Amino acid sequence: MRARRLARQSLLVPSADLVAVARATCGIHAQVQVAAELSLSARVEALTRQDVRDALWRDRSLVKAWTLRGTLHLHPADELPLWLAARRAVIGPGPHELPEWRDPHGVVHAAVGADELEEIEAAVWDVLDGRCLLRQELGEEVARRVGAKHRARLHSGFAFFTAQLCQGPPQGSKITFVRPDRWIRDWPPVDEQEALTEVCRRFLAVYGPARPVDFKQWFGNASFDRLDVEEIDVEGHRAFVLAGDTTFPEPSQSLRLLPEYDVYVMGFRERDQLVPADVRELVAAHGRGKYEGPAGVRFVIIDGVARGLWERKTHGKKLDLSVTLAAKPTRAQRAELEGEAERIGAALGLAPILRVAS
Repeated sequence: MRARRLARQSLLVPSADLVAVARATCGIHAQVQVAAELSLSARVEALTRQDVRDALWRDRSLVKAWTLRGTLHLHPADELPLWLAARRAVIGPGPHELPEWRDPHGVVHAAVGADELEEIEAAVWDVLDGRCLLRQELGEEVARRVGAKHRARLHSGFAFFTAQLCQGPPQGSKITFVRPDRWIRDWPPVDEQEALTEVCRRFLAVYGPARPVDFKQWFGNASFDRLDVEEIDVEGHRAFVLAGDTTFPEPSQSLRLLPEYDVYVMGFRERDQLVPADVRELVAAHGRGKYEGPAGVRFVIIDGVARGLWERKTHGKKLDLSVTLAAKPTRAQRAELEGEAERIGAALGLAPILRVAS
């Protein structure tokens, strides 16, 4: 299973096409932009962060939007209608409401009723017709149309209108919002249930064998009933693959330094098989690991299994990479770590300095 997932995510043999990789992996997690760039560089030959940014903001062949689990992902631009439709199928039809909310600064924001929310969403859509705006600009424009009651919540940094939007070119460190049907050239209508079925199919193709509960944790509640699947036994438990998709490659040796929130980790729902006990101890002792578990840390993946953690820090034009392994690396693994450090340095345009501890 590990060899199959590695191969289908271009983690054994790199691809030459970053858009094809984003398509095959069902999107690249992008809450942290540099992590998304490093996830792609682990899968695409000689990729730089500028290549990713050109695909997003110049060529518009990739798009950045809130899709899987309501979090930011990079998708091929021509597939965003599919992913947003599938997301709507999981959330269910409106009208929706938002409860009273206390933001991280302790400010309490009033509840938003269904009618108010519908009015705000319509105003957002109208304001962004052919425009690209900062959050503050968008919030002010919307408040002028619907009133100031929810202005503070619109500016809170945790806006509630993002589910149908995508990000435009950043202005410095600030994000901008655009309407996807204006940003992307073609915007065909997509049936929501058909979209959800297609997302299930893709999940099984790249992350299977899997169970419906695995898909629920990864994307949302759905069954495999509308798919043609085969049941197989995985070490004593039932799992499913697409009908006829029952080939498993022989395991091969590989080593990858994967960034935080990498989709190989996010889609690998059998966490006890991914993260052995000795590495779980490293995760538990890690600052982000205490609160986010395996998702928030950077893993050293050897032969598809987490065998340690790594960190990155930038000092001017240098990149300090520190690796902590659960066991002493072999000579071959040390050479692969050096290669990974060179790859990451080239992707970020920095000179890497590698330190390894075990």
